[in-house]
Amino acid sequence: MKTHKEVEKLLRTAEREQRCAIGDGGKLYHALRRRVQCGEVTSPYPNLFAAASYWSALSLEQQSMHMIRALAKLHPKWIFTGLSAACVYQYDHSHTLHDGTVNIASTRGANKHDSKGLHRIYAPNNMKCYLYRGIPVTSPAHTLIDCATLPFDRALSIYDSALRCKHTTKLEVETLMLQSVCDEQAVKTLLRHANPLRENGGESWAYAHMMQLRYARPLFQVNFNNPDNPNAPYRVDFCWKLHDGRIIVVEYDGVAKYKDASNLNRASIKAKLEYERRRDQHLKEEGVTSVNHLFYEDVADLQRLDMILSAAKVPKVR
Repeated sequence: MKTHKEVEKLLRTAEREQRCAIGDGGKLYHALRRRVQCGEVTSPYPNLFAAASYWSALSLEQQSMHMIRALAKLHPKWIFTGLSAACVYQYDHSHTLHDGTVNIASTRGANKHDSKGLHRIYAPNNMKCYLYRGIPVTSPAHTLIDCATLPFDRALSIYDSALRCKHTTKLEVETLMLQSVCDEQAVKTLLRHANPLRENGGESWAYAHMMQLRYARPLFQVNFNNPDNPNAPYRVDFCWKLHDGRIIVVEYDGVAKYKDASNLNRASIKAKLEYERRRDQHLKEEGVTSVNHLFYEDVADLQRLDMILSAAKVPKVR
């Protein structure tokens, strides 16, 4: 389609501001719509636009943030909550949670004029509004309460991340919970398991699946001596110290730990594997009975995870 200078300018300005472009309701809007029909431009939400090539290169979380920034500009009175607020606060969470919707706090339910991509979550009139990175959001505690509707294994990473950032405390969330209309049981369960010592969303997810399989709670980020560098002790993800003297260590290694050999500034795959072998040997010399490595595929399959942890003799709760 023929280049439209005003459309190009609108899209480029939005890209620099890391948001979607906003239609003007007039000729420019119709020019954008024509480009949506021919595939040059995408419209992820009514009256929001982005160049198709630019949009497809963004991650799902980046796409959500582009929509949120544009909608905050278009609707300055909206207060984002739930997963949308967690994105703004940059809390760790799974990209699989993003489904193209945005969450706002509202004193009323949905109405017939709402887009299908808008999800209103009830909030009282006296709710406090925070401004974070220029975007109106619910407080961190309120955000966690609204995120409790997410699956436990996905919501836990958001709770851990908020506590790790010291944005809120368990007591603050619990106090607000008692004053709110929410799923108290879900919030209480998440608070019981939330722990800022877990360093990333992957560890939170792995732990949540361990709990679903009824394994005993491990210790987190336990230090062991590193003979190669005493000032930098080894810190393990999950550790069980049993009454019979056995020490079982489990590490969550994610999916790409050994895959990227293209960056010349990183150690080679061989060097990484050698480091892991040497580290595991040092841990055993420090009294660790077994060191077990989990990958994404192991954690995603509960039956497979159960077999690995059972073979490692990790204790279960009776």
